[in-house]
Amino acid sequence: MKDKTDLTVGNPLQKILLFMLPVLVGNIFQQVYSAADTVIVGRTLGADALAAVGSTNSIHFVIFSLMSGLSSGVTILTAQFIGAGDREKAKRSVAMVYIIGAAMALLCTGLGLLFLRGLFVVLQIPQELYDDAYVYQLICIGGFAGILLYNMVSSLLRAIGDSTTPLVFLMIASVINIGLDFLFILVFGLGVAGAAYATILSQTLSGVTCLIYSMKRYELFRLKRSDFRIEGRFLWDHVKTGLPISVQNSITGIGVMFFQSALNGMGPDAIAAYTACSKIDTFTVSPMFAIATALVTFTAQNFGAGKKERIREGVKVSLIAEGIFSVVMGAVLIVSCKALVSIFVGKEELEVLRLSGIYMTIESCFLWSAAVLFIFRAAVQGIGETRIPMLGGVLELSMRITAAVVVSRIFGFVGISVATPMAWIAAAALNMIYYFARSKKDFGLKGLEGQNTT
Repeated sequence: MKDKTDLTVGNPLQKILLFMLPVLVGNIFQQVYSAADTVIVGRTLGADALAAVGSTNSIHFVIFSLMSGLSSGVTILTAQFIGAGDREKAKRSVAMVYIIGAAMALLCTGLGLLFLRGLFVVLQIPQELYDDAYVYQLICIGGFAGILLYNMVSSLLRAIGDSTTPLVFLMIASVINIGLDFLFILVFGLGVAGAAYATILSQTLSGVTCLIYSMKRYELFRLKRSDFRIEGRFLWDHVKTGLPISVQNSITGIGVMFFQSALNGMGPDAIAAYTACSKIDTFTVSPMFAIATALVTFTAQNFGAGKKERIREGVKVSLIAEGIFSVVMGAVLIVSCKALVSIFVGKEELEVLRLSGIYMTIESCFLWSAAVLFIFRAAVQGIGETRIPMLGGVLELSMRITAAVVVSRIFGFVGISVATPMAWIAAAALNMIYYFARSKKDFGLKGLEGQNTT
């Protein structure tokens, strides 16, 4: 297939790193959307406004994880068909991604709007934050379909080996997002609603323009009516691959909601500290997540091509790279935490800075466990086994609930701070055990090297 990057040949580390670089830059720019909102809201509207935005992040996370998890999951089959050289099935797979993505966008947006007030009760949103938090989340849920569109097209482009095109459109959108932040918040005085509008509009624009460009550039995106024919078995193959990832992500999000509920009970300073730290965390793990994203496509294409040794080598070099990064970056964060958090809230918020130091120190010491989780989960997903990562999501849920319901009541904010490391370690152990078990059986590919499989 001429219109894709072939990850089944060449030096594995070089291929993975070259493929992940645009993904990494894209992840960073995607976080610029969120960070720009956080900085502008925190520095211009105050810590309470920042807390209002942060107090409902788990709702956004659950709904978006459910939608994007399914869309990204089904593209694993697209990558496998590409690795096997089966263009007809690859095009039909693209059509299935469109159909499934549209259905999930409608379903999740509707459910989100319907149950939003009920979720606020579950999260115990402080009364002084309620109005701003409700307006912000209402706008975000209403615009989820636009955000999903970009992520859906990006997942398809990565499946065919193009990790650069999504980056270009995301960079443009990130600049627009920042401009709209200033316009809506500082000029029009829309408050936290302005930050929500800026994010939704800019990401929707990114998704629409990226799709149009992809259809013009790649023949694989130019579908015929016959490509959209729905056959039960073919549809089910996609759903059973993508649904566990969707459930896994949403289960993780439910755990975050329990976590958020416990956090909200600790007051605006704790919420603001966690919100600022979570933004820093996201930037920190972006390189690790980018390598894992590249590894999913690398593994899927090589699984389709029947190259079991190449899968093992890709996992090995990716794990080494992420392990080194996690140790170095953890040390950097411990030293620079308060200086980084002050960018979001200012140096005068002493209690927010103190709590941030506690949270970041604990999480940085366990950043290596995130590396282990990302790599082995990506490898397991790449071979098409998405049920194990889903069970890993259940483990993450149990750890977060334990931290929120039990540990936080004993140790306060320290208990909240250990929730994420506990979730990482539990899920990493499960995915690692399963990977090595499948590796011993040659991933079910024994004797298939050099053959095309579907």
